[in-house]
Amino acid sequence: MTEVPRWLADPALEPVWRRVSDALEQRGLLPTGRIVLTGMERTTRHAVAGILGRPVLTDRARIDLAELDQFLRERSRIGGLREVVEAIQGEPLTDKAALRSAHGTSRQAPFAAAHAWLAAHPETRLPWADEWLAGLRRTGYLTKRRNPVALIERALEILAERDSGTDIISRADLAARTCGDAHALDDDRPLTHLVLRGLATAYEMEYPISATQRRTLWERASVQTDTVSSTCLTFGLRDGLAHLTLWDLQRTVVHVPSSKILVCENPRVLEAFAEQRPEVAVVCTSGEPNLVTLDVLRTLRDSRAEMRYHGDFDWPGIAITNRLIHALGVCPWRMSATDYRQAVQNLPDQLELTGAPVIPDWEAELGRAMVELGTAVHEESVLETLITSF
Repeated sequence: MTEVPRWLADPALEPVWRRVSDALEQRGLLPTGRIVLTGMERTTRHAVAGILGRPVLTDRARIDLAELDQFLRERSRIGGLREVVEAIQGEPLTDKAALRSAHGTSRQAPFAAAHAWLAAHPETRLPWADEWLAGLRRTGYLTKRRNPVALIERALEILAERDSGTDIISRADLAARTCGDAHALDDDRPLTHLVLRGLATAYEMEYPISATQRRTLWERASVQTDTVSSTCLTFGLRDGLAHLTLWDLQRTVVHVPSSKILVCENPRVLEAFAEQRPEVAVVCTSGEPNLVTLDVLRTLRDSRAEMRYHGDFDWPGIAITNRLIHALGVCPWRMSATDYRQAVQNLPDQLELTGAPVIPDWEAELGRAMVELGTAVHEESVLETLITSF
């Protein structure tokens, strides 16, 4: 251990060396800049004068660290400022500036890797990726994860695969295919957090908190979490009213009526048909159709059944209709501009149409009429018309 000269080891200098130590650690262990000492007592002033090589006449002194470093190199027989402080403290100084830099680089690494991955896969179009990455940066979620670079790259692979693929796949199979581990996308896994945040950003939804919300979000990406949680409400495809699950569809055959099939958005419509028109088979999407409902409709399409669809006259209802037309070939029924205007006239109380307009792919005039009147019409409001005209 290096012997420290008495004039440097003076107890009166202890607070001075602490200040110098802090300054060096914050400045990359380099003797640069100045520090200011204040409120020094007489003994401290004398001790400081000894290490500066000049008198200190007040309780305040400004120390140039480069000058002090040079003075100590010439007089201490230990070395410069860093060597002296380490000898006095009995332990090496920590380069906190380097640690901050390394920490910053570490924090940026997964985001740099994400941008590099996107650049290396130009065929992948994820226009919402920057928003997703910015959200992850704000949460700081990746800072506490092991190997965050590999984690975010794997999340991108899964998000890109789901963005470009329309096939329905189980969550376990997706995890096994992309990660080699069937449990890699279980609810408690960090990868699941990243993927769900990505899907929520892509579909402009809130990050899911409950199990139901998580299942709904997975299903938007055509990922099936299990075969029993989600159901499709039907009437006339099985004995009477039935809540079909994927488990049911995998084990039994759906009866396809020879007559036209009504596909509706609201359960109340199905209930009314079951009570008043029991000869009509009905499938209810209950809003945004889940995977079970899509499977049922796909079965009906493949059996060449004629599916007539009616939904709400609001922007989400128009968007659902567009998707069902293109994906499953349903035929919009009683959803023309004329039907809409007539329904608005018969409303006892008008409901404001809110949100961003969606162009009806089957009839642009309907969209113009909805913008003009600015009124939403839910299926329940035209129930009598639907019952008597089907």
